Amino acid sequence: PTHILNVIASAETPQFGGKTARMLASGWRLSGIFRASSGNALRIVTGIDRSLDGFVTTAQRVDQVKDNVYGDKTLNNWFNPSAFAQPAIGTYGNSGYNAYLGPGTRTIDLSLVRSFRFGGTQRIEARIEAFNALNWLRPQNPNTTLSSPTFGQILTAYDPRVMQFGLKYDF
Repeated sequence: PTHILNVIASAETPQFGGKTARMLASGWRLSGIFRASSGNALRIVTGIDRSLDGFVTTAQRVDQVKDNVYGDKTLNNWFNPSAFAQPAIGTYGNSGYNAYLGPGTRTIDLSLVRSFRFGGTQRIEARIEAFNALNWLRPQNPNTTLSSPTFGQILTAYDPRVMQFGLKYDF
């Protein structure tokens, strides 16, 4: 990605005056990370050996025949298939190397942590963590092989919300 933004924040609950409130509600630490990034640089490839050089077909670029290369930027139509064509047999395509962008992504990860001390030097830490806490759809890159029936479609996504719980005992 060309652009990456990370914002980190953390807050802790205060020490409450009452014994029960202090025991249950004091000392909880909420931390969060917001991450956003622009899309990855992509190249559109032929998927077949048009140049007749015998090299891997995933490296042979296509011809870009229209200026508007993007479709409506949805999962089923990220790239406009009519904006590209297979190059003439025995030639290389004119499309730029890594000249196109995939979808960007964003996520919020959160953690809630509290340590409970007892018996002098002993401690139990309780932890709840949520990755992609808001469960945003985070699409991966579209298919960039022009000869594929799924060209321009996004068929995969990064993980949905994942939560984990943990206890740690220090003695």
